[in-house]
Amino acid sequence: MENEKNYFNGIEDTKYIGKNIRENLKYCGEGVRIYPLVKLINGQNAEIDDCARLFDFTFIDAGAGLKVGKYSSITWYVLIEGGGKTSIGDRAFVGPGTKILTSTYALNGYYTTELLPEGCQKIEYGDVIIEDDAYIGANATIFPGSIIRQGAVVGANAFVKGELEPWTIYVGSPCKPIGKREKPTDERIKLIEDIDWNTHL
Repeated sequence: MENEKNYFNGIEDTKYIGKNIRENLKYCGEGVRIYPLVKLINGQNAEIDDCARLFDFTFIDAGAGLKVGKYSSITWYVLIEGGGKTSIGDRAFVGPGTKILTSTYALNGYYTTELLPEGCQKIEYGDVIIEDDAYIGANATIFPGSIIRQGAVVGANAFVKGELEPWTIYVGSPCKPIGKREKPTDERIKLIEDIDWNTHL
């Protein structure tokens, strides 16, 4: 193509994929694995900490800010988008097909498309926080403004809106708590104590 830039929404870096992503990140830790078919835009706002993994076929808009903690996995077909901030802690797992949304259209009194003249639509933003050790099952949808506390489990196909309690298991649409998750045993905690967990993004 004569001009590779994509001016849709003013985003000019949609060509970055796979190996090209690393050089455009705000921060990239040691041992980070970015698979060849990852697509990431606004990489200048993305920070990926040590030993995190981004699997093939994910699409990520770092928006106003993206942080992915140490040893966390963003698996196949995950979508992170909306233009707000997304924070994912250490040792978190985001299952295949999950959608993390940091904005949505205002519905009442507005059109719901960006293609009309300015003022016809309104976007409402809400940052998403996923804390350490959270587990997000396949095809979950996480709405703007949601907070998933440490160790919480979100079941497959669940819809999350609001704040989830730590070390609690949620399923359904909208998701509801169904039980508690046991924290890792002291024996397992000792297995990772040589890793420096004190430095964070």
